[in-house]
Amino acid sequence: MNILIAPDKFKGSLTAEEVCSAIATGLRTLHPDADIRFAPLADGGDGTLAIIEQCLHLRPRQINTCDPLGRALTVTYLENDDSAFIEVATASGLVLLQPDERDPRKTSTYGTGRQLRDALDRGKRKIFLLLGGSATNDLGLGITEALDFTFYDAKGKQIRPNGAQLSSIKQIRYPTHRPWEEAQITLLCDVDNPLYGPEGAAQVYAAQKGATPIVIGELERGAKHMASLIGEFTGVAVDKLPGGGAAGGIGAGLSALIGAKLTGGFTTISHLSGLEEKIKWADVVISGEGQIDEQSLQGKVVGGVLELCRQHKKECRLFTGRSTLEKDLLVGTKPVPVHEIMELAPDVEAAMRDARAFLTELASTS
Repeated sequence: MNILIAPDKFKGSLTAEEVCSAIATGLRTLHPDADIRFAPLADGGDGTLAIIEQCLHLRPRQINTCDPLGRALTVTYLENDDSAFIEVATASGLVLLQPDERDPRKTSTYGTGRQLRDALDRGKRKIFLLLGGSATNDLGLGITEALDFTFYDAKGKQIRPNGAQLSSIKQIRYPTHRPWEEAQITLLCDVDNPLYGPEGAAQVYAAQKGATPIVIGELERGAKHMASLIGEFTGVAVDKLPGGGAAGGIGAGLSALIGAKLTGGFTTISHLSGLEEKIKWADVVISGEGQIDEQSLQGKVVGGVLELCRQHKKECRLFTGRSTLEKDLLVGTKPVPVHEIMELAPDVEAAMRDARAFLTELASTS
């Protein structure tokens, strides 16, 4: 039997590689002669860069830049001869701030822009920005500032953009040197939230970045204002762009201002990793993530793997910490068993802490 294990991470517990290992340990007690192969996956969120590094022959590139509050920081992105892979969270991530420093009015993506500028200046013509985990809500204007865009208020005074300044910006000026026009910039994200509204960047994500309800309203008004201004300036409507709200609006801002292309991270990762060929090889495919819900089936790892299994008529099973879906999903006409750690664990804390052992036990008895 050929078994392919192709999961996402279990966030807060295990990396995708560790999930593969735990499940494989259990499966080998049931199928000692099986050929078991790993295909750890991601969809543009946390952990995607590590998966890409496994798929491609990449070199680290270290540069000096700054964190979301402008403090000096040394970060690394990955590259090969013509491509660069930059994770927004390395310079603009929430993990870089103490809890009492989190405030999306004050944070900027300028540090990520310095990475992008470095890659462009060094001749990289395929650049991938991974949008998960930002501490910002500046629509990526900090990134464009690092590319020499300038922003002005109603009195013609230059503004350094951040969340608090969005509503004050009345004019945008392009730089004369535009290296991004010779490059293909792809934004990898794992959400399809629009820029603003009930499902938008501020209302869904800003609270975890330190915003109070009053601040969320301020950010929402700023995003609406900038969507209108960007539309007038570029002719590109970004207010309803799927994924425009990713990473505090980076999806919207960079799509319009520098022509970046938004795409689901899973599509890119599955292509880079040769996932479809691996699924063709397998008799059984196992996938999963920490929690499986309706969103899991919409452009994320689990949904993507299920669709490829449906296309190639492969048996599939899912492992998860907890599922809010039906016990056995239907993919086409085939049932897909869903095995949950919470069937074994006494509580969520134990499930998170001992996820490896519980996954192994599930795989050895399912």
